[in-house]
Amino acid sequence: MSNRFPVVAVTGAAGALGGAVLRHLSGRAALVAVTRRPDAVAAAQVRHADFDDIGPAAFAGVDAALVVSTDHRDNARRIAQHRAAIDAAVAAGVRHVVYTSLIGCDGPPDLLNAAHRETEAHLRATGVPWTALRNNLYTEGLETARAAAAATGRHVTNAGSGAVSYVDRDHCAAVAAGVLLGAPAGVVAVKGEVALDAAALAARFAAQLGRPVEPVLLDDDAYRAHLLAGGAPPGLAEALVLLGRAIRAGGYA
Repeated sequence: MSNRFPVVAVTGAAGALGGAVLRHLSGRAALVAVTRRPDAVAAAQVRHADFDDIGPAAFAGVDAALVVSTDHRDNARRIAQHRAAIDAAVAAGVRHVVYTSLIGCDGPPDLLNAAHRETEAHLRATGVPWTALRNNLYTEGLETARAAAAATGRHVTNAGSGAVSYVDRDHCAAVAAGVLLGAPAGVVAVKGEVALDAAALAARFAAQLGRPVEPVLLDDDAYRAHLLAGGAPPGLAEALVLLGRAIRAGGYA
């Protein structure tokens, strides 16, 4: 076996997660950055590709590939995009396909985990060595809640007493880089060390802001109405209600 660097492809290379994975792999692999926005990526080898129209050429000569899940809210389209990217990698002869999934996606099916469940099933069915990185919710996603707490003195949620082991995006990127350079591992849960419920989050926000923050626990209907009254688009409001319901059920602890 030669001592050459492994060739690793990272999709979504212009995004926050994909870009962080590239940084963690720098100097450890021969990198192929796959993106819809080649001009936004500074890498030795950049390939233009869109999951709506992707073929084996995007992964030619690649040993391991990271398929970063899309953020499209149309689940049917999202599943088709993921399948197309995985099939292109398999057709190109990639020996290890890694997919960024969601923690708890093997729990009760809902709109939040549907695309990840279907994608993982498709990945397993290919017969190619694979890893599904089931990332928990990003700590970066708490900024919106902290801003609301700063403005209102309240942390409003429908998550009840459910807790989340939030994880930093850069930590997820570091794990992805390690997996891409290692052996296929099946399912890997990527999560933080401490699970925080609404009361704990409110206490953290209060400590950061230097003033009290009250946790306000609403039922699903009241929370939906709260979001809509605050100007959230209906689709986003419904997604946030579903997320709170999943947290309440323990899916992210």
